Amino acid sequence: MTDGDRRQALAEMREKLELLRRVEEKHGFGVIIEEPRELHPVPGVPAAVTEVFSLFSRLEGTYFCFEQPEEIVSRSAWLDRWNDPRCPLVNSLVIGDDRHDVPLDLRKEGRGGVPIRFDLEDGSIFYCDPDDYVFFYEHPFEEVEVEELAPDIVTFFNASVLGDGYPELVKEFMGEDALTRRDRKGRLRDSWTRLLTESGLL
Repeated sequence: MTDGDRRQALAEMREKLELLRRVEEKHGFGVIIEEPRELHPVPGVPAAVTEVFSLFSRLEGTYFCFEQPEEIVSRSAWLDRWNDPRCPLVNSLVIGDDRHDVPLDLRKEGRGGVPIRFDLEDGSIFYCDPDDYVFFYEHPFEEVEVEELAPDIVTFFNASVLGDGYPELVKEFMGEDALTRRDRKGRLRDSWTRLLTESGLL
């Protein structure tokens, strides 16, 4: 992604977030869109990560939660980030997780499911199956297998979280039936799908 494309996509994200806030305030789907916390460039933190999380601090619906990583808020936090050399995914930054199989009481404690990660080497967004993660942790010389979700963090949020690529993200984690799953009142179970649809972004 060129610098110009990135700036344009970030501007689109800003407009989408403003729209989603207005629609959520009107309809009350139950999603969380938290205002950004002030961020400054930190040596070592990729600029695109800082730019994205300068637009919001948390996005959460029924199926996913994305939060500003604590590691990027200051130089000391970045230098003190968890860095276990045995971890097969040590060169990555967790930016969110799926929540669809997490009991409500654990969700309230902020605990999620499969982490969604930013690759600090190539800038892509990916996840690793939990069983595979354990295997690679115990067998550090094996090549780590991951599933790439997007080539960069701006594309991921603009298209897969805030745009028409969101259904593919849901299908990747939960299967196609999750898109049409309904609650007891007959509404689509996923609050984020309902919000994007009402906002005209799906």
